[in-house]
Amino acid sequence: MILIPPYLQKNDTIGITCPAGYMAYEKAQTCIETLQNWGFQVMVGKTLGSNSKNYFSGTDEERRDEMQAMINDPSIKAILCGRGGYGVSRIIDQLNFKKLEKNPKWIIGFSDITVLHTHLFSKMGIATLHAPMAAAFNDEGFKNEYILSLKKA
Repeated sequence: MILIPPYLQKNDTIGITCPAGYMAYEKAQTCIETLQNWGFQVMVGKTLGSNSKNYFSGTDEERRDEMQAMINDPSIKAILCGRGGYGVSRIIDQLNFKKLEKNPKWIIGFSDITVLHTHLFSKMGIATLHAPMAAAFNDEGFKNEYILSLKKA
C-alpha cells in the first residue's frame, strides 16, 4: 500500500533545502516569491546559499542535519529541494525517516533527489514528487507547464 502525504493547503509551510549541490540564494528567490504568491509559507534552510567552498551546499553533516530537521518538523508539509547534482547518496543512510511514517510530507525534486524518492518508496511505500526544483522557477519558468503542474499537484 502506498502512503500518500496530505495535499497542501493555503498557508502550509514548504521547506527549501539543498541536500546535494550548492545553489545561490538568488537563484531561489523567484521560487520563494512564487510559492508565497500561491499562498504558502516558505521556510528556507541554511544550505540554500551557504558559502560553499566546494560543489556541495555544505558538509555532509550540515546537509544531513538540515534534511533531518525538515523531516522531523511537523509544521513543514513539503520539502522542496533547491537543486540536485550529487551528494544525497552520501547522507541517505544517516537519515531517519521514521517520522515520515507518522507524519508523511511531500519530498520534491529530481536528479540526485531521486535517491530519496527511491528509498522512500521502496523501503516505506511513501509517495514523493519527481518534479521541478527551486532553480526551475527562474527565467519565467514559474509560468511554464511543468511548474504549473507542480502547483496543481
